[in-house]
Amino acid sequence: MQSTFNGSPLAARVSIILLGFGIYINVNKKLDIALSEHLNTRIIGGNALEDVGYILIIVAVFTILLSAFGCLGSIFKNRVFLYLYAVILSLLIITELVAFIIILSSRVAIRDSYHSGFEEFFNHAYNQNRTDLTDLIESMEREFKCCGAENVTDYYKNNYTIPSTCHHNNDIHKPIFNQGCAHAVVTWLWNQLPIVASVLCIILLIEIFGVISSIALAIAISHSSYDKLYD
Repeated sequence: MQSTFNGSPLAARVSIILLGFGIYINVNKKLDIALSEHLNTRIIGGNALEDVGYILIIVAVFTILLSAFGCLGSIFKNRVFLYLYAVILSLLIITELVAFIIILSSRVAIRDSYHSGFEEFFNHAYNQNRTDLTDLIESMEREFKCCGAENVTDYYKNNYTIPSTCHHNNDIHKPIFNQGCAHAVVTWLWNQLPIVASVLCIILLIEIFGVISSIALAIAISHSSYDKLYD
């Protein structure tokens, strides 16, 4: 009967996927720039976006610990552990779905907030001569091939010097990038959603199978105990 339960190994695989994806978010150069602490603090008033990777890592560790309930329930044929595993995993599935739906439904609001917030951030960086912030903007222009908050006119209308990072290959003799960094970053982030959705779908399928397997085994153990009682 123990061999019929695949929930715990599958939960471990889920945790590995989450862990890997969380680490990817935290080491990806473009994400590191787009979700930097300075930008998050000034644009959305906190580090919520930057914390996504850390949340995934925490969820991965939690899933690994959760799989212990499935293992214990399977090894010792304990229905309580199996049902507890199924309930907690179901709550985790619901939480993941709700979080993803909220992100999708808030796309327009997040985009508008990022555009207005980034323009304010851009002006603050150059008006206050904050080299740490202007260096971040230039890194963004270099990485995302963009110029200014909305476009190069942000430099013209404020009499700021146009940096070489606004030009193709950082060469001031070459054309300037047409799109602004706010649009470039938001577009790039939204283009990552299919990757996130694919990973989430794989995880959800594995988790749902884990829930079904644990409940099926718990029911099988219950019937087995009933049969032994009346043999």
